[in-house]
Amino acid sequence: MSCTCSRAGSPEITKSNQETRPKIRTLKAVDEDPMIGETPPSALSSWLTPNPLFYIRNHFPFPSVDASESTWRITVDGEVGNPQELRFDDLLNLPRRTLAVTMECAGNNRRDLEPKVPGNQFDTGAVSTAVWTGTSLVDVLHTAGLKPESVEILFEGADSGEPEPGKEIQSYSRSLPIEIASHPDTIIAYEMNGEPLTVEHGAPVRLVVPGWYGMASVKWLQRIIVLTKPFKGYFQTYKYVVRYEDGNERPVREMRVKSFISTPRDKSILKGGAICLSGFAWSGRSDIDQVELSADGGDSWESADLLGPSTRYSWQQWNYRWNTSKRGHYTIISRARDTQGNVQPMRSVWNEMGYEVNGTMSLCLDVL
Repeated sequence: MSCTCSRAGSPEITKSNQETRPKIRTLKAVDEDPMIGETPPSALSSWLTPNPLFYIRNHFPFPSVDASESTWRITVDGEVGNPQELRFDDLLNLPRRTLAVTMECAGNNRRDLEPKVPGNQFDTGAVSTAVWTGTSLVDVLHTAGLKPESVEILFEGADSGEPEPGKEIQSYSRSLPIEIASHPDTIIAYEMNGEPLTVEHGAPVRLVVPGWYGMASVKWLQRIIVLTKPFKGYFQTYKYVVRYEDGNERPVREMRVKSFISTPRDKSILKGGAICLSGFAWSGRSDIDQVELSADGGDSWESADLLGPSTRYSWQQWNYRWNTSKRGHYTIISRARDTQGNVQPMRSVWNEMGYEVNGTMSLCLDVL
C-alpha cells in the first residue's frame, strides 16, 4: 500500500482565486470583542490557508476609520531627512515583492501549559500561511532618508483602545530593530493570496515581518516613525515579553522551531497496516532540516519525508508512512529540527504569559 497523503499546494495556487475559497468558512471562535479566531483543524492540512480561515488576533476592535484605498495615508516621520505622507497609489508605484509567509500568534497552544496562564486559550490553530504581496519597507525608508543615529522603526496601527482596565487609550504600536526593518523581505502588504487585504487582516495595508511572531506584523498601518532610542510602549515592554519563573525575561521575536500532526485527526480509529501521517513544521527564519516521529513515547524516532513547497519563511509539509499490525492505543509524537540545529523540545518552557509554546505535540490513535 502506497502513501496517499495529499501533496501540498504552492504559491502558484493564487493564480486561481477559487483555490483560496474554502468550503468551510468559519473560524474557531476564541473571543468576540475584539474578534479573535483560530484556523479550524480542517484547514490545517493545507499548505496555503484560505483567506477566510486565516487566524485573527486583535487587541482592539477593528478601526472605525475610513479604510478605503482612495483615502488611506501613511505618515513617515521621526528621524528622517524627508518626512513623507504616502498614499495607497504611492505604494503601488514602488517595486512589488511577493513572499509565502507562515505567521503564528505568540500565544498559540497557550492552553497546553501547566499551570494555566492568563490570556486567550489558543489550541493549535493560531498559525496560518499566506502568500503576501506588497512593497519592501526599505524602499519607503530610503525615500524618507534615515538619519545615521536611527536605531528602531516604530509602526502604529489605526486600531486603538484600552489595553487593560485603567491604562490610557492608545494605538497598537510595535517597533523593529533597524536591521530587521531594513531587510527587503519585511514588507508593507496590500494583497493576501492574490486578493486585496480585507479589514479583518489589516486593510488596506499592513506590515508583514517574516519569521517573527504575528505581533510584529502591525495591521491597519497608518504611521511609521524612525527612532533614535528603543521604543518602550505597552506592547513592546509589558506584553510580548517572555518572563520565566526565575525572574529572567526577554522580548518575543523570532518563531521557535515547531511541528504538529494534521492528519489523521486526534482520537481516530484506524485499521492496522500502512497508516499515513502528515503535518507541518516551521522555524522563524531557518529552514526545516528534519521531522521525526515516535510511537513509543520518544524512546525511538524515525524520519518523515519532507515534501511540497520549501520557501524560507513558510512551513514545511511532511509525510510519514507508519506500519503497524498490532492493535492498541498509540500516542504519536512529532518533533522538528531546523538547519541551525535547533530541536523542538519535548516540553515547552513555562512562562507567565504563555508565549512561544513549542513543545512536542502528540496524537492519540486506536488501531484495530
